[in-house]
Parts: sequence; C-alpha cells; structure tokens
Amino acid sequence: MTTDPKALLSLGTKLLDIDEARFRQVVDLLQQIGDHPEVRHTFSLIRPRLAEVRPRRRATFKRLFCEPFEDLFQLPTGNQPAPLNKVDRDAVNALWPLVEGQIGKERLRGVTGALGDGASRAEPARAFWSMASAAVAGILEQTETGRFADELGLRLNPDRIRTLEDIARILTIAQPVAELKAVLSPKPIQKLHKDHLDGIQAIGRQVARSRPEALKLFILLAAARLSDPSILLGSLWDMDLGQKSSDRAALFLDLGGTVVAQIEERSRGVASASGGTVDRMAAATLAVDLVASLEATRNAMEHSRNKDFDQRLKTIRNSVHELVRTQVLDGADTEILTAVETLVPGTDTARMAQAENQARALRKCSTIADTLGLRGELKSVTQQATASLTGTARQSLADGVGDARTGYTAIRMIELIAGPAEANQVMDDILRGGRR
Repeated sequence: MTTDPKALLSLGTKLLDIDEARFRQVVDLLQQIGDHPEVRHTFSLIRPRLAEVRPRRRATFKRLFCEPFEDLFQLPTGNQPAPLNKVDRDAVNALWPLVEGQIGKERLRGVTGALGDGASRAEPARAFWSMASAAVAGILEQTETGRFADELGLRLNPDRIRTLEDIARILTIAQPVAELKAVLSPKPIQKLHKDHLDGIQAIGRQVARSRPEALKLFILLAAARLSDPSILLGSLWDMDLGQKSSDRAALFLDLGGTVVAQIEERSRGVASASGGTVDRMAAATLAVDLVASLEATRNAMEHSRNKDFDQRLKTIRNSVHELVRTQVLDGADTEILTAVETLVPGTDTARMAQAENQARALRKCSTIADTLGLRGELKSVTQQATASLTGTARQSLADGVGDARTGYTAIRMIELIAGPAEANQVMDDILRGGRR
C-alpha cells in the first residue's frame, strides 16, 4: 500500500478492509495533510472503523473545539441510538474556520498548552473554550444581519442556526462537560449506578447555578454517553439539580418529549427500510431494543401523566408489533424448512446462514412477544416450524430418507428456535425409534 498521504485519498472505503496496524498508519498519514475537504471526506467514509479501532488522533484546536459536544455527533454504525440532539458535522466544518479567524493566531498560540496531555492542559483548555464560546456568540450575532450566510450554508440549511446556538451554549459549560465525561466513562454506559447518578447530579447542580440556559443540553450530553438515552429518563425525576419543582417538571417533560421523538424516528425508520430481502435478525434486534426503550420511557413517564405521550407510546408499540409480525414471523417457518429440505451440502452456506438467522430471530422475539401481544402468533409459528423440522429429522435419521446431514441440520434449527432441551428431546426420541 502506498505511503503517499495524498494517494491514500483515492482509496476511499477500501481503507475499511485493511488490517488494524496499517489502518492506524493510514490515519496518521492522513492527519499529516491537515484539515482539507478531501481528508474530511475520507475520514467520513472510514468513521465506523475509527470508532471501532480508536487510533490516537493528533491534537488540534479544531478537535479541542469539538471536544465538549463531540458526543452529539452521530456515528454511522447503526448499532446504538443516535444522540437525542444531533450536531451536524458539516455545520461544524463550516463554522470552525470562522471561529479560528475570530480568535486569531496570536491568541491561539497563547493556549497551545491545551493541546498537551495531563493536568497542565486544563487551564489553557478552559481559556480556549472561553474564547471559542465568545467567537461563536459573536458569529451568531452577525448572522442576524445576514453575515456568514454563505460560509455557513444558512440559505440552504437555515436549521443550522439551532446547531450554532447549541454549540455556543455547550462551550460555556465545557469544563463541567469534561467532568461529566470522566464520570460517565467508558462510553457507552449500559447501566447507571449510584456513582454515575451522584456525579450527574453534582455537576448538573453547578450548571443549573451558573448556566441554567445550558442545563437541558448538559442532560442531553449525559444521555448521549449511555447505550440507550431512555435509561436516564427514569432517574431524572428524582434527581435534585437545585431547581424549582416547576422547572424540574418542565425539564423532565422536555427531555421526555425528546426521548419519545427519537423512539418514533427509529420506529419510522423501520417502515422506510422495509422491502426487498428482510434481515429477520436485524429486525428482531431492533424490535427488542425499541421495546426496551419503550418500557423504560413508559415507566418514567408515569410521573407526567401526559395523555399525549401515552398515545404516542401506544402508536410506537403498534409499529413495533407490525415490525415483528411482518418481518420476523410471516413466512419464517416455511423459509427455514425449505432451506433445510433443499440443502445441497457444501454449496448453500449463505442460504443456511440466512435460515439460522431466521431461527435466532424467532427465539429472540420470545422475550418481547407478551409485551407486543404476539405470544399466540409466535407460539404458533414456533410450533409449526419445530413440528415440520422434527418430521424432516426423523425421515433422514430414523427412516433413512435423504442425506443424514439434512436431519442433523433440522435438529440444529430446532435448537436455535426452541432451545437445546427441545432439540435433545427430539434427538433422543429418534435414536430410541419413538414416535411423538
């Protein structure tokens, strides 16, 4: 592979497939080019691998600028919910040169210690974030008279103003956010423990006193460090952030509405992605995740007694019900049985992998069938599939009809669908020559 940094830009997504050592080398070479559009585009293509490998990135003022709100960037991995309040990378790429120009090279040289490591970076980093916050605020003020509209792409993307306002507010609480990250590490947090909640509360009280207008964004940043933002909602009601009860209730409703809107967006994405070949396991995984978010949110929202939320959550439940019914249950038993009975050893690897996927999806959805009112339908599909596969296994292994590998594959499918106990029982009956 070439070591010419500029030649690497032409490789694009091919960089996703190289080994880890070379990938780290490529990242270092790309950083030597600097902050140019071609480099940013290449980094956007390899971002999933960056999130996975997490190579050491060269410290720059732009990266330091993004540090307080970087958790609000959406990673294109699709394996966890998007942040509740997303920040557009393109907006930041357009904003940073303006911020850099407003601060000036001489003032930036005065805080180069912020690019170092250890405790010595804390003070210059605070100074840098203070300057950056003032710069963004000044840029925002000038946009009101039409300045920077082209540079920031505001004519085509007027919603970017909201992003700029959020960035300006977050920069005013950059130090508390840094403390929050230390409390909620490593990301993503799967479960909130007492030390997590105590940390969020203590730092949140500081923010509520000094920058009350930034408190919601602080809570959203905390939620962004969790595997599921709805986890925080259940604890927020009992959290003492030093607010009046009316303000606490308003913050809870505000965050609750944002969480519900995100779950709605994820459930709508299911419908738009349907069509063509269905990945039943992906559908099952998404359904389980949505139900977990739905239940956590429903339990938390009992404090609000808000009928609008109740109806929206009911609509989401119906959407997930349809997802499981149409993309996991419908035709699953027939497809699994057909794949087993028409098995051509050594040539149907992909097809069998798909059938195993379907079997695992059925079992996975057994954990949410009751919640979705699908227990009867799932039981019917599972029983039909197991009965048909048992017949196929008996024909192959007991009666000698067809290839024995077909019978063992049928037993394997029964194990994936109904569990090892059921599969062992079927195998024992066949070996004893019994009839069920």
